Amino acid sequence: MNVSEQVTLTNENEMDSSSTVNPALPVFDAVMTVFLNQLEALDQKVMKKLRQSILSQVSLRLSSLAERQKLNAWLTGSTDKLDINIGLVDMQHCLHHTYHSACVYFGPTEADELLAKAVSETETLPIATEFSPQKLF
Repeated sequence: MNVSEQVTLTNENEMDSSSTVNPALPVFDAVMTVFLNQLEALDQKVMKKLRQSILSQVSLRLSSLAERQKLNAWLTGSTDKLDINIGLVDMQHCLHHTYHSACVYFGPTEADELLAKAVSETETLPIATEFSPQKLF
């Protein structure tokens, strides 16, 4: 299943199960998934460090151990769906931290290109009509 199918399926499931889904969350999930997968394709060892860095930075902003565990499961690929209560500011912080770390590990040109590709790919998904990926910046 590709990211487009996965995110569409996730979005449809969320609409069935809850009417209060934050429309930014599936968009954030899609952008980050594509971005992280692209970075991992460059260097898996560096990605292990990057995922730990993201977890340590973002988990400070989460209120419960259960949410930190869900974030860890998502970052490590144990689950395909990010299912935590995270606000837009925290999503923006996480994406910024990921981008900044990618610049450090892979260089700004590579990080820019991969993030732009992730955003562009996400903009083609139906979920982007409810929340623009550009609002994550």
